[in-house]
Amino acid sequence: MTLFQCSQVIVDSVSVTAPADSPNTDGITVALSNNTYISNCAIQTGDDCVSVLSDTKNITVTQSRCGPGHGISVGSLGGSETAMVEQITVSNCSFVGTMTGVRIKSWQGGKGYAKGFLFQSLNMTEVQNPIVIDQFYCPQGNCPIKNGGVAISGAKFIDIQGTSSEQEAIRLLCSQSVPCQDIYFSNINLSWASNTAPANATILNAHGSTAGVVVPRIQFSDPSVLAQS
Repeated sequence: MTLFQCSQVIVDSVSVTAPADSPNTDGITVALSNNTYISNCAIQTGDDCVSVLSDTKNITVTQSRCGPGHGISVGSLGGSETAMVEQITVSNCSFVGTMTGVRIKSWQGGKGYAKGFLFQSLNMTEVQNPIVIDQFYCPQGNCPIKNGGVAISGAKFIDIQGTSSEQEAIRLLCSQSVPCQDIYFSNINLSWASNTAPANATILNAHGSTAGVVVPRIQFSDPSVLAQS
């Protein structure tokens, strides 16, 4: 299902199914749209359960189930257009056996912004990497190094629990030239499903804060280093 150049749309109680190994089978794609509300959906695909692309504003995904698939993704952004994305909410959703849970992904050298995210009350079950921000998105590999990038800011991750199928439960990979700003974590409890060691987090060029219990531990980049970059 594709929502293109849409406004004031409600998608409710929709089921989308495709084989887990089928490529390019996004469940719901939203682009050049605003004020869209997706709820009570069950999506099983070989790609993103929900994909939010550029020129989108005020998009909500809630009370939905994702898996198998690649998770709920914003992007990829900045590949061939100036990104403009803001006010995206994903809440009260469950993810089972997906590649990622919630993810923001952009290409190196891209332009524009993505801001104002709320990811809240999410349950992860054996999700490969439950929380991802990736400003170095390059699915084919061997992408050239480029300066600049889509500015990602104002992302809140609140009340997220469950298990990861890989040890790296949280991955924030941001550009030195355009670091991620104003990232917030509160009440996070993610464990490695193997139970052989604690889950961990990888943080690169991201600036933010935490509150309450946050597991795995988040060590944000030093703001003074970001200011000097």
